[in-house]
Amino acid sequence: MQTQPRSHSEFSLLRGGPAHWLQLRLGLIGPESLNLWRRVFWCVLVTWVPLLVISAVEGTAFGGRVRLPFLYDFAAYARYLLAVPILILAEGLVEKRTADAAEHFVRSGLVPEANRPRFDAAIASCHAWRDSAVAECVVLVFAAIGVFAASQKFPFPFSTWISIASESGPHRTLGGWWYLLVANSLAQFLLWRWVWRAVIWYRFLWLMSKLDLRLIPTHPDRTGGLGFVGDTQRMFWGIVVGTSATLAGVLANEIVHGGATLESYKFSIAAYAVIVLVIFLAPLLMFTPLLVEAKEKGLREYGTLAISHNHMFHRKWVHGENPADDPVLGTPEISSLADLGAAYDVLSEMRSTAFDPADAIVLLLAALVPMVPLLLTVMPLNKLLELLSKVVV
Repeated sequence: MQTQPRSHSEFSLLRGGPAHWLQLRLGLIGPESLNLWRRVFWCVLVTWVPLLVISAVEGTAFGGRVRLPFLYDFAAYARYLLAVPILILAEGLVEKRTADAAEHFVRSGLVPEANRPRFDAAIASCHAWRDSAVAECVVLVFAAIGVFAASQKFPFPFSTWISIASESGPHRTLGGWWYLLVANSLAQFLLWRWVWRAVIWYRFLWLMSKLDLRLIPTHPDRTGGLGFVGDTQRMFWGIVVGTSATLAGVLANEIVHGGATLESYKFSIAAYAVIVLVIFLAPLLMFTPLLVEAKEKGLREYGTLAISHNHMFHRKWVHGENPADDPVLGTPEISSLADLGAAYDVLSEMRSTAFDPADAIVLLLAALVPMVPLLLTVMPLNKLLELLSKVVV
């Protein structure tokens, strides 16, 4: 069963593709609702809950049989109780904001009416990518590669709920097999499916950058009217938080159970934060040539207008060429002079990127906040709170 957007020109990043149609048939998704919390419930039910039950039956959920029991595994909590639910819940936020952003290109007048057929064609092309069974098979292949890579290594050389160490080598437990073939497979698929969705979204933006957009150099957002594109990128913070939570859980295991130090990962964490910015903001540089051209053109046009306007103002009010002998107090020319100056100031401050520092800050916080609990591995909670109180007070 295939569902289409309400109109052929309404953008939808999520409502299509084999996985979507399968979930429709299973009742996990409704015709008008993504049923986010229902899907979160079922995902937890087939990932974390079976792992808990199986490890409890095997005697590896807690106790001293293994060095790392399931209930002491930070990565398991982070991946299946935080990351997977967040990756699902993020769909609602991203679906709405990307659809609104696509509509705004037309509603705001950025796309000229003459370019409307190309706009509709761009949406149809992106929907074809979204609905592609081949593309979803590729997503499955990448997820399978991730699962295979995980099968070739074990997190620690000692016994854990995933594997039991022995002289002949580690042997995967039943819980370890469920983790590998079911839980980890689902997490990998959700992550790679988001990667594909991001590719589709960036393709749409690239097609928009090829249209004859009517940018407004004096727009108050300082990006010619494209500020909403950067604001939309902020809405991908959920994907960043989900990924960061998984990474934080893995690092917590390495530090608490593996004997590593947080300091040894400081450059890795910094590199990760930079990668997040590159992935979610660098693609918006595709609009930079348009913004630079619009600013240069605007500066020339408004510069010419300012010269003409100020010459007339100067002749009338400074040289006294005022045949009507109007009083200078309250004259509209004073207001137009100020308005023109304000417009030129806005134009001078126009950025060459479709995002602003606030967009970068939101994404950085999404990347780094999940890492904050790692500070507890080097500083007791009471000391950390004492330090924070000094910063605040």
